[in-house]
Amino acid sequence: MLATAKLDRTILLDQAYDVLKERILDRAVAPGQKLNIDALARELTVSSTPIREALGRLVAEGLVCFEPYVGFRVTPMPERRFFEDLFAFRLMIEPWAAGEAAVHRDTAVLAGLEAAVAAMREGTLSKTYRSFRSYSEADQAFHEAIFAGTGNEAAARAYGALRVHLHISRLYIDREQDTEVSLAEHEAVLAAIGRRDPAAARQAMAGHIRSSQDKLLD
Repeated sequence: MLATAKLDRTILLDQAYDVLKERILDRAVAPGQKLNIDALARELTVSSTPIREALGRLVAEGLVCFEPYVGFRVTPMPERRFFEDLFAFRLMIEPWAAGEAAVHRDTAVLAGLEAAVAAMREGTLSKTYRSFRSYSEADQAFHEAIFAGTGNEAAARAYGALRVHLHISRLYIDREQDTEVSLAEHEAVLAAIGRRDPAAARQAMAGHIRSSQDKLLD
């Protein structure tokens, strides 16, 4: 009985989290908007506990913020300068990571990259979170696998702490994306790593990041 209750609670938490995250990324609730726990619990016909825990998870991800005596609200959209700085940093660190991954060419890492690209082929970029979620998660797995392939744990942790794909996801709602172009860019990085060509891997990754910046910020 206790196991069933725990399972039900976990399911409710995951469902509440997914609903709230989708609304935030689709801007069904606006950046900066206050989130009322009791109102959300009534709307989703659950107790306040899974709502509160889902909001706590979203706070940890940076999509929701909490202020004492005020409550929860959707984290405001970062200024354009933040995204410009994010892409500038990516251009410094990710081509390096791709080059290192090519040097090491770890078999397990290569398999992970291939699996991520295969998953991207089944997904699509779109202006709604529900549609682009699977593609975005595969994209994130691809880039994280590259950092794992560097053999540099500090770099991998630093990249993970950036939550790059979470920030970028907040831009998708305003931009049309070309899945085929993005997929081809990832395939070029994968091919260079696969043939152990660090220079080509660095070049392909730099091109991918510049392309993403142009499409999302211009």
